[in-house]
Amino acid sequence: MPDTQEARKMVFFSAADAPSLDDEGMMSSAALDPAIAEEVDLGPYSNASKLSVLYRGAGPEGFSLVHVSFNPGFRLPRHTHNVDCLYYVVSGEIIMGSRRLHAGEGFFIRAGVTYAYEAGPQGVEVLEFRAATSFDIQILDQTVDRWRAIVNSLRVGGTAQAVDEPVPSS
Repeated sequence: MPDTQEARKMVFFSAADAPSLDDEGMMSSAALDPAIAEEVDLGPYSNASKLSVLYRGAGPEGFSLVHVSFNPGFRLPRHTHNVDCLYYVVSGEIIMGSRRLHAGEGFFIRAGVTYAYEAGPQGVEVLEFRAATSFDIQILDQTVDRWRAIVNSLRVGGTAQAVDEPVPSS
């Protein structure tokens, strides 16, 4: 984005032009135990999500907006980020333990808080708002057995089993 006075007043964006989160380089790569990649076929997991950067402001303190789409049953592993985030469900459903969030609902989570969720039986589309233009991800689920369960939930079309409630990290 050009750093001109006009560009700072108003910026337009389009989902049709949105780069992937990986291509944009906003989020650090998730570090997984190498044994997981050796023993679990992560292909189905990688193919069950789409993450697009709708907006990324200038500088590290700018705002960002990411559109996320997960297939039915997609499970996010327990993880944290180093910045606060506001999540808004556009369509579908998020399952977090006994709580279900539908279109028009969402949640706010502070940096460093551990959480996980699962996409509902129709999948889910989420908007992620951050007051940052880059952030990390720390994956806490680091066992082969846990990742087998995560990937297998996709192969059987999703299960809607509960995942962990958000828990403050120590």
